[in-house]
Amino acid sequence: MSLSALLEESKRLTTHLTSAEIPTVQRGIDLLESESRKLVARSVRDGRPLDPRGQALLASAGVDTDELADNTASAALLSAFEMLQPTYDANVASFLSQQQEQSIINAIEESELSTLDDFDRNMAAHMNQVWEDTQRRLFEELGQFQGATDSATAFVSSGGAYALSAPVLRVTATTHPRVERYAQVVRDLNDARVPAAVRSVAPQFNLLAGLEKAMAESSLELKSKQIAQIWRLLAHYSGGPDSVVGGACAYLEETFVEHVDRLVAQYPHDANVGGIPSVHRKVQGYLRVLFGRLARVPAFLEVFNDDAIWAHMYTLYRCGYKQDLLRYALEMEDIITDSDPGFVAYLKAFLDGSVGRANTGSDIHVTPSSLEDPYKAALYKVIGRGSVPKKATAEAIQTTEDYMWVSLVQIRDADSISAAGHPRNTLDSLQTLMAKYGATHFDPSGNSPLLYLRVLLLCGLFENAVEYLLQIDRFQIEAVHMAVLLAYFGLIQAPSAVYSRSVVQYARALADDGTDESAVHYLLLLTLPSAEMHDECIRAIVRVLYERRDYARFLGDIQADGTRRRGFLEHYLPLLGISTSELFAQTIVRKLADRSRDEGRLADAVLLYNLGERYNTVLNVLCRQLGEALYQNGSEAIAEVEGVAHAVLEHYQQREHIAHVLDERAVSTCSTLLAITEFMAAHARGAYEEALELIASTQLLPLDGDVAAAAQHAERVRILDDSITRNFSLVLLTAMDTLSRLYSGLRESPFLDAIKQTKMQDLRRKARGLMVFAGMVQFRMPPETYAKLNRLDVFMN
Repeated sequence: MSLSALLEESKRLTTHLTSAEIPTVQRGIDLLESESRKLVARSVRDGRPLDPRGQALLASAGVDTDELADNTASAALLSAFEMLQPTYDANVASFLSQQQEQSIINAIEESELSTLDDFDRNMAAHMNQVWEDTQRRLFEELGQFQGATDSATAFVSSGGAYALSAPVLRVTATTHPRVERYAQVVRDLNDARVPAAVRSVAPQFNLLAGLEKAMAESSLELKSKQIAQIWRLLAHYSGGPDSVVGGACAYLEETFVEHVDRLVAQYPHDANVGGIPSVHRKVQGYLRVLFGRLARVPAFLEVFNDDAIWAHMYTLYRCGYKQDLLRYALEMEDIITDSDPGFVAYLKAFLDGSVGRANTGSDIHVTPSSLEDPYKAALYKVIGRGSVPKKATAEAIQTTEDYMWVSLVQIRDADSISAAGHPRNTLDSLQTLMAKYGATHFDPSGNSPLLYLRVLLLCGLFENAVEYLLQIDRFQIEAVHMAVLLAYFGLIQAPSAVYSRSVVQYARALADDGTDESAVHYLLLLTLPSAEMHDECIRAIVRVLYERRDYARFLGDIQADGTRRRGFLEHYLPLLGISTSELFAQTIVRKLADRSRDEGRLADAVLLYNLGERYNTVLNVLCRQLGEALYQNGSEAIAEVEGVAHAVLEHYQQREHIAHVLDERAVSTCSTLLAITEFMAAHARGAYEEALELIASTQLLPLDGDVAAAAQHAERVRILDDSITRNFSLVLLTAMDTLSRLYSGLRESPFLDAIKQTKMQDLRRKARGLMVFAGMVQFRMPPETYAKLNRLDVFMN
């Protein structure tokens, strides 16, 4: 039977009851559902009673089943999960109020989320900054701070086998004699710099002579004579950056003259220069040895009367004998003119610096046949006479020194050469080329490491030279002092990461070795290139002093009579740009004090703040340390801080010039904390009567039982220092425990006379006063503190 047929059949069941006078009641589905739910609800409430066995089980567990049934009977659980339909309210005011409330809630939630995001972001940035600072300090200590300049980082070998890194400087027992020799020179330099800094003038000190002497005395230790040539080369740079090219040429010419003299003296028979030879006789003798004994004869030479004319002139110029070269050329003008007309006139104008201002025949066309003599080609090259291929000069320019001299001479005489219409050579291009070649190009076997060092110095790559020499362990000390000399000459400009790193590392190595004063002297050299380095120098000195902790020696001290003893560093304050004692205290002493305070070095912080005449800060530090020690409940820490605080407070109060500047609040806080520590100590050793007297003397707690007094004490708590309030619950509990133990002792006494009864009543009154007081300040204490107090009070009352 279908549902429709069933519906029709059900309608016919009541047809015989239908009356025309009585309307029919139509029950819809919704009405039927509602009535059904009511029926089910009644059946649940009026259902059968609980199972007796379950009721007994619940009763055994302490559950009152009758009360539970009464409480749950009125709950319409069946309608708890019905779908609810919204009710629409036409009240506009109510709607707007609801929207306003929702908007406020949304704004608060968005603000909270935004605040959390900002906090996370700032915390991440702070952690990254702290990590970077820590990493930088660690790398500096390990000698691996990657702060090199562009020129230094670009300085790599052509094959990639050698690259700049930051070596770790070492000072060992075997290097101590050298270290002390150089350190004495640096001390003398700083002593000379102090009066010069006061007058703002350059110091009058021959640093080069001092370093050369120290190096000469260390020659046996170094087992190298080549290092002496480095100081000799640097002597030509004393004029500053403008003297580099000219000084390098002069050095190469001087060393070549010595080479000529040495070769002539070595082979006197072959040279045949006579007793007191002239310059020309000496050059001729040198060429005889070179072409004869050494068999270094080019494939072609222009010779006249057994004299290689062009080789002779080139050698004169190579030795720096310009006027002798001109006189020789004038003497041989007829011979020279046959093959090179106009050359003598050009040479005269070139040496006079007048090339380009007169018709000198400088436009002579140079052919390959005219450059068959390699010395002629080399001479043409260095005076800018035509385009000379490199191959034409190969037999004349054979050594590294020859190549560097030819290159530098063209740079030195660039004005004259460019005036003749030829391309201008620059120092930058030479530096780029030398850096590209790298060390392995000049010393592939590694037997002459100082050769490339000279190349770097000759072309003005001073920071690269320092970095390179630092790679050689036995010359690290010389590398540092070479950097100092270069900075003294103004050849290393600030800021220079290479210079700063090498000096700081060397100073730290000295400090680790126990030579603290020498370490500070070297750190003072950080200001040598420029006054802009004052801040970096101060930071480095603060770091070393903090590690060594010998503050009285370096910063001075306060004597027992109140007079101040100057420290080692104060003599050199002008080198740090510090002109007053207040600035000294602010830039160095207080930085050390703040760091010592932050890292828990209490004695150091007190000493340094006291040295900086920040007496109230000393008391505040002591108060914080005392409060922290009490809060941590560390007996050893409390004893240490208490001893220092007692001594300092007594010292300050006995000296009138200090006492009148002390903050009364700081003094009161410190005295109160000291009394609290004594109170805690007395309680710990069982001296309860003494403990009660001590805590009463602080007037922190109302121990007279007066409610009004308790209210006044509660108000006073609000203005107490944090170092006291954070320990207030501990003090209150200990005080109540003291009263309880005194009360227990009296109660357990075998004889309870009237006096003891009075004392017990007084103790109960004090305890009741503490409870009233605790109720007034309980928001400042954890809940469990109040519970413990309550138990002790109940025990006594």
